[in-house]
Amino acid sequence: MSKYYSSTQQRLTKLTDNFSFMRLLMFLSLMMLVGCALPKPATTTPPVVPVASATSAEPLVWDASTKEYTAKNGDIAAHLFFAVTNVSQADVLITEVTTSCGCTVARLPSDPWRLTPKAGGRIQVVVDLRGKSGELFKGIVVQSPTAPKQLNVRVIMPPGFTNGLNPTMADRLFNQEMSQADRQSVFKGSCVKCHLEPAFGKNGAALYQVACGICHDATHRATMVPDLKTLHRKMDQDYWKNWVTHGKEGTLMPAFTAKEGGPLDDQQIASLVTYLETQYPQPKIAPAKKD
Repeated sequence: MSKYYSSTQQRLTKLTDNFSFMRLLMFLSLMMLVGCALPKPATTTPPVVPVASATSAEPLVWDASTKEYTAKNGDIAAHLFFAVTNVSQADVLITEVTTSCGCTVARLPSDPWRLTPKAGGRIQVVVDLRGKSGELFKGIVVQSPTAPKQLNVRVIMPPGFTNGLNPTMADRLFNQEMSQADRQSVFKGSCVKCHLEPAFGKNGAALYQVACGICHDATHRATMVPDLKTLHRKMDQDYWKNWVTHGKEGTLMPAFTAKEGGPLDDQQIASLVTYLETQYPQPKIAPAKKD
């Protein structure tokens, strides 16, 4: 009897364990079904932070804000250039450039200078070294409604620096170099007494002598100044009027009209053109040979 009871109890225990295991499986299955049926909690996506543009915040990008020049014996002027590019999507207008003192001249490619998008160019700076020694620090202010800029120049003159010229010749050569940077400089500063004031009130031949002959007929005429007697090209009224009125970019020839900073009015220019036509008639140019 006891053996039978013991065997029966073992079978019941086994059945109970199996039943408990089945209940556990059913409970887990039920929880999985309930979990799938429940709505998923909303997830929060972090906001996207825009990446800062790699382009410059300034519309104009300069190759440098400060330039240095070490003078060599024989130098009477330091020549430097600042390159600039418009990296914006709009035009940038530079109205003018000013310098910290009169011994420094800065020149724009045009006045005023408009830079279209992606366009670039250079500003030329000339510093007078006559009578200077040690180090010079000069400032150049770029005037613009949307992109003003402060530029700086440092010129180093080593110990013993000299241009080896007498003051008169040094002045002459320096004025020529200044004219290459700003052809209208011949009517400014120390040049006024020789190139601007003598032209007041004069016409014709008298005007030619003080306005043109002072350079073109000079005993020590600069090599880059042409001798008007040796020009071999067509020189009609329009030719002379254009040259006298507007001069020519990239040369020492300034614009003589008062509208562009020169000393002459329209009547004086007309009298000068008439004189030039008479004094320098059309050269005889041999006809081109036919094959």
